[in-house]
Amino acid sequence: MSNTAAAFGDTLDGRVLADIYRMHGRSVHKYLRTLTNGDAGLAEDLLQETFLRAWRTPRLAHRPEAARPWLVTVARNLVIDRVRHRNRRPQEAGDAALAHLPAARCEISRVVDSITLADAMAKLTPNRREVVVHMYLHGRSPDEVSAVLGIPVGTVKSRVHSALRALRSHLAAPDLCLAA
Repeated sequence: MSNTAAAFGDTLDGRVLADIYRMHGRSVHKYLRTLTNGDAGLAEDLLQETFLRAWRTPRLAHRPEAARPWLVTVARNLVIDRVRHRNRRPQEAGDAALAHLPAARCEISRVVDSITLADAMAKLTPNRREVVVHMYLHGRSPDEVSAVLGIPVGTVKSRVHSALRALRSHLAAPDLCLAA
């Protein structure tokens, strides 16, 4: 037994493996290209693994011309194993998902938005500003604002409507983002 065979256990002789590759390599590679949807690199990796397993199977030396069914079965099993392994692992998220994540807002942006909103609120009439403060800063309903201010509910709703319309026009600058 040679040193190579002793180091690796029972393996095929290099000449026999080369003969098997010459007889069946092209057809097994073509089969693997079909199974891998034309992925040449993957097909070559799987072909190499297939012939590595053939090298470790000395019984193929008895009839090298009949090794093709064994090689095709090994190749198919390698493809199946690779698909199973990939399906066991969680899907990797690429950078495409990052485009849908909201950007974190910085403190400077909040300060600018607060100043801009304060300026717009200052432009409202005192009656409109008072109703907006009660409804949106204190979280009161129109009925509650009506009771606190002693004015009819219809007047509260009317003032809020006109105040919001005025605020929208003051805040209509395209570079402002007050949504957050």
